[in-house]
Amino acid sequence: MLRGRFVIGTIVVILGIIALLNNLGITQVNVNYIVRTYWPLLLIFWSFSLFEDFYKERRGKDKEIRTFLPWGQLISGAVVLVIGIIYLGRNLELFQVDLSLFWKIFWPAIIILFGISLLRGRPSPQGEKVQWAFMGGIDLGKTPFELKSGSYLAFLGGVDIDLSNANIPPGETLLDLTAVMGGIDVKVPEDLNIICEGTALLGGIEFLKESTGGIIASKRVEYTPNEEDRVVRFQARTLMGGIEIKQK
Repeated sequence: MLRGRFVIGTIVVILGIIALLNNLGITQVNVNYIVRTYWPLLLIFWSFSLFEDFYKERRGKDKEIRTFLPWGQLISGAVVLVIGIIYLGRNLELFQVDLSLFWKIFWPAIIILFGISLLRGRPSPQGEKVQWAFMGGIDLGKTPFELKSGSYLAFLGGVDIDLSNANIPPGETLLDLTAVMGGIDVKVPEDLNIICEGTALLGGIEFLKESTGGIIASKRVEYTPNEEDRVVRFQARTLMGGIEIKQK
């Protein structure tokens, strides 16, 4: 992802330099034509970054962190690459492809996929309340508290959870996280066993500095620094938002 950002940043700098030289009368390059014609190259470069993230596997120094191949990243890269090539070909008048049907299908498909992701999540036990952050915020963990399995939803809002002050019971505790055009940040102790599973649609997720994002992306990370039976499992999903789980 860093390499893709470097390429895009370089392109922006070059365009700025050309615009400056034009304004000074040194060159007469049609910047508007270049941007209007070759902007799909940004999509193509982005797809390369998505492919790179798919094939890249990183582990902790002591191999305590296990990552799994994000197949959604491969799908996102393929879709972005095809769209970029189609728009570039149309701009260069190499061929004409009608994308109207694609865009008619695209948004309903995103909504359907997000709905499926919600249905696959942990069902809330009877009597358990889902904690909402609707155009507001939830801040949990500034004072000691008992951690229980639960669901948190950020809709146009934010949720901050700090497990450093949490009393975590033995066995598995499951936290179901959903962010819709909002953000969720979770801080965990370095000695805590955690399992992170997440899906992002037009958004991004980051588990212990392992990040992914795009049209559709998925990530699974396991961190087991000790043999205790205490483990916190995170089920995360986001639509046009972000979820980050990091060590404090």
